[in-house]
Amino acid sequence: MTTPLTVALVTPLTGPDAAQGLAGLRGVTLWARDERLPAPWDEVSLTAYDAYPDPAAAMRAAVAARPDALLGPYGHRAALAACAATDRVVFNTGAPSTRFVRQAFPNVVNIAAATSTWPRGVLAAVRAADRRARKVVLLASGDTAVEITSVARAAATAQAFEVASHVFAPGKATLAAPRLPPGDVLIVHASPDDELAAANILLRRPWRAAAFSTAVSAQATASLGDLRERLLAPGSWMPESTQATATGPTAREFTADFTALHGVAPTETAAWAYVTGLILGRAIRFCGGVQDASVLAAARGIDTTTLLGRFRLDEATGLQVGHQIPIVQWQDGASRTVWPREAARATFAHPRLITSRPAPAPPTARPTSTSPST
Repeated sequence: MTTPLTVALVTPLTGPDAAQGLAGLRGVTLWARDERLPAPWDEVSLTAYDAYPDPAAAMRAAVAARPDALLGPYGHRAALAACAATDRVVFNTGAPSTRFVRQAFPNVVNIAAATSTWPRGVLAAVRAADRRARKVVLLASGDTAVEITSVARAAATAQAFEVASHVFAPGKATLAAPRLPPGDVLIVHASPDDELAAANILLRRPWRAAAFSTAVSAQATASLGDLRERLLAPGSWMPESTQATATGPTAREFTADFTALHGVAPTETAAWAYVTGLILGRAIRFCGGVQDASVLAAARGIDTTTLLGRFRLDEATGLQVGHQIPIVQWQDGASRTVWPREAARATFAHPRLITSRPAPAPPTARPTSTSPST
């Protein structure tokens, strides 16, 4: 007779975020298959609850089933609603945000660094290479605009930068971009379409460094041509990495196992969901039980490395501080990791070159002669 560890995953399985939610489910499914827990558990029993369209109701349904552990949904809005609907411990699988600070959500375990923290790496890299740069100009839009502005301002102050921040409504990048003041460092955080529109306007200016949140994609930035050179962006995970880990498989081993099980390559969302399982399993092994208070205390004390880097929670805020979002830079047509230094695959090229690609010239009118008045 088996004694399963019961785990509930609340995440969107239908609706606009279904692809990401299903990727997370596949990641947790692989972890559930491979996890080796101490007695009395001999397997992991996973149940998924659809967080769309009502994540709070989905979380309440999951809690009513009395699982041993709860994993939260992909997406900031869904996670906020779901985590607010319970006082159980929830492992934050797919909503890395500073909103889940311990003072507001004391029972949430944050697995990944908040998405909004990526400007910290940009500003640290620039400051390490450039003591003269002084002014940061930030352009932001979307649900996380306020959060990204707050984080960027704090990071800029820590690195002795001044900040001019501007928030615009989605779809209005072509109106907002020309109004930005000059500066040394440009940071843009918006949707891919808005960022592309802003890039075509702003990257013709002489910034010493420029960073866009979606510029890691070769497809999204291909139309920029020379404007893309030396552009910075938050990096993604490296599925073929063989870097040793203290907990779980290497990224390459995970990628091979995931592909063999599901027939598709893993996304970063799937990788984070898998790592969530690893941290849960490690916490249970450490405390020897599944009581929420014990598991939470154990998770707060973990300092380890996984296929996605270091895991360590800040003692005061509960936010993830072990993991740093890598910063990549476009160099000679390829994106290369340049920060943090210990993970760099290339030297940070600075300052940004002034592009040789000119802006489109306005049409010229045929000159006409005028006769003097008599």
